[in-house]
This record gives sequence, structure tokens and C-alpha cells, in this order.
Amino acid sequence: MRASVGDIATAPGGADLILGIIEECRSIAAAAGYPPRSTLLARTRNMATAKASPLTASMLRDIESGAPIEADHIIGDLLHRGQGERVDPPAHHLHHLKAYESRRLTKSR
Repeated sequence: MRASVGDIATAPGGADLILGIIEECRSIAAAAGYPPRSTLLARTRNMATAKASPLTASMLRDIESGAPIEADHIIGDLLHRGQGERVDPPAHHLHHLKAYESRRLTKSR
């Protein structure tokens, strides 16, 4: 989302978007045989929707510094696992990251 947790959570619809993404990840993990514990989910939901939180994803920090990112390793793997378990998360999670990687590689040549 290229913003801090607090910025996303306070944007219109932001908290719902975050909770939806967490649910997608939970459903993929559960379908793959790794259901997250309810205590972990509660802590994650609270942390990821904290309106004053300055936390940012490490991938955002990498993007902001022009560094390589783990699009295939993290989001790509999640999407692959979802497809294998017949859980269909939206692929747009990966597209903007792949576009960044492509642009970054073109600039470095």
C-alpha cells in the first residue's frame, strides 16, 4: 500500500482492506494445513489496524530505497499456495510489485 499501518487504517475503507487481506492469508494458510491460532490472528488484526501506528512493511522500505524486493518469495508464494488449495486471492497483490521490479531492473541497466 506504500504507506504506514496507521495511514492505511485511517484512510476510508483502509481497516476493512487490511482485515480482508489478513483473512485471505488466514484462509490460504488454513487450506494448506497451517491454520493460525486465534491469539495470533487477534494480535495481528489489532497491530495491523492501529490508527496511530508508524509501522511500515519491510518491502515498502526496500521500494523507497530502490532495493530489490521479495515479491515472488512472499506474495508470489502466497498466491501459488492459494491456487494449489483452490483459494483464489486477488493476483493484483503481485502485479504492482512485479511492475516495481521491472522498472527497477530497467533503470539499473
